Amino acid sequence: MTKWVNREGNVYAKIGQMIRETGYSKPVNIELATVVEAPPNLRLKLDADGLVLEKEDLIVAQSLTKHERKVSLKSSSIGGATTPAGEGPHTHGYESIDIQEGILTFEDELAVGDRVIVVCLDEDMIYVVLDRAVWY
Repeated sequence: MTKWVNREGNVYAKIGQMIRETGYSKPVNIELATVVEAPPNLRLKLDADGLVLEKEDLIVAQSLTKHERKVSLKSSSIGGATTPAGEGPHTHGYESIDIQEGILTFEDELAVGDRVIVVCLDEDMIYVVLDRAVWY
């Protein structure tokens, strides 16, 4: 793994340097932006120059969209005692549930005010939205 040592600039500049070293020699601009309109008509405003990007200018990482993923579960044990509608603690006939597969829906898509990390791909002004930017 490439180390961060002997790299210049902030974390975004360092990521750009690593990308160029791996063979992508075109300039890579990593920037911060703010969501000004939520999907489906997504619009972002770049911090650096205030340029507003329309949805046609954007490629968004799937993790930032509302999407579904197929999942498989092997087994889940359930148990415990219940008292409502009966006298004293008692159990029911289910000891485990086997679910072969299911669909998990991620609904945490981008919202107005979210801060995001974007990369400009080329002179055609196509931007990739990589992830949310979070400060602690």
